[in-house]
Amino acid sequence: MKKMLLTGVLLALSGAGAVKVGVLLPLSGASSVSGQAARNGYLLALDEINRAGGVLGKPLDLEFADDGSAPAKAVPEFVKLVTVDKVDFMAGGVSSATSIAISGPAKQYNTFMAWIGAAAVPVEDAFADHKYFFHYHPWSYYNFEAILGYFKTLKTQKKAKNIAIAYEDGPFGSAGIADTVAAFKKAGFNVVMTEKFKTGSGNFGPLVSKAKAVKPDILYWIGYDTDALPLATEVKQQNLQLGLMYGTPPSWPVGFEKNKLADNVAGLSLWLPSSPQAESRKFVAAYRKKFGNVTEEYFAPLAYVNLRSLAAAINAAGSTDKDKVAAELAKTNMATPFGPLTFSKSSKTQYQGFKAGNWLHFQFQDDRRVPVFPIKFAQKPMVWGK
Repeated sequence: MKKMLLTGVLLALSGAGAVKVGVLLPLSGASSVSGQAARNGYLLALDEINRAGGVLGKPLDLEFADDGSAPAKAVPEFVKLVTVDKVDFMAGGVSSATSIAISGPAKQYNTFMAWIGAAAVPVEDAFADHKYFFHYHPWSYYNFEAILGYFKTLKTQKKAKNIAIAYEDGPFGSAGIADTVAAFKKAGFNVVMTEKFKTGSGNFGPLVSKAKAVKPDILYWIGYDTDALPLATEVKQQNLQLGLMYGTPPSWPVGFEKNKLADNVAGLSLWLPSSPQAESRKFVAAYRKKFGNVTEEYFAPLAYVNLRSLAAAINAAGSTDKDKVAAELAKTNMATPFGPLTFSKSSKTQYQGFKAGNWLHFQFQDDRRVPVFPIKFAQKPMVWGK
């Protein structure tokens, strides 16, 4: 199992007593686009933290582990980080399924968790009684609140009425699907199809055939980046006429924006590199300087914010005492590429960071992700296909 100990440019000065943060990410497998983006965000934050003096007077250490996008691999990797590598804090986390799997060991070892992903409500249930669980990513009900608001606008402006739903069969897609359907119906939509699929299977022929028969205005799909291209391909091949194809993967396939099949596909993002916020511009400039390019994956700035805020809390606490660090992290009020970061209660957990108001809706236009809603952030009008 590959592990990389990374301490930035000050590695040679690191010694006993340096604060060590374990980072569990999907660096391979279905969620690897998000995982690799997050890794870059952590590395950028690590450079900046250590250039500024590190944590508690020493360079901060990061220990990365690959969960392989698989619960069966995530658990032993998590346990090794905590018990063998003896990290002081845990960060990372993208997949809901892997996060549920490690919830038992996390509580068993009373691990401090600064978690960036895992939006499904069963994750919230699993960590509801864990006092050292800080969750940065909005929960799925915050995500859906933003989506429903946008779809209501489409109902008014474009007469969108019929919605077909395609959802992956894991916790990310399936948790709360009945509530999703009920909320759409309450808002005056007709839910003309709800169809489950196996993420990564690439088999969308029967699903698209069913959708074609019920003539939806919106195809709303909940899955991962590996599903985007095969689904878009099948929609094109079967000539499914839609007003909008709208997806909510945590990340999109590398290069998807340059594929003609991506044209006018829409989605949700916590952040886009075109954001005018000062902290976003700073992040984009620093990311470009370090990596030579610019990412559109929001898990990169989310990981960056995650480590910067955790390091600041440890320094403010003056020690690695979990209660003291939790108290300081709970006080966070930080300007970020997403807007201000503060923590407050969610439905079931004590420390929730970003919520519904942080989401942007975009559409793939001109080989990039173009913000189209909320209107105050829109750079171009949304293209409606009907």
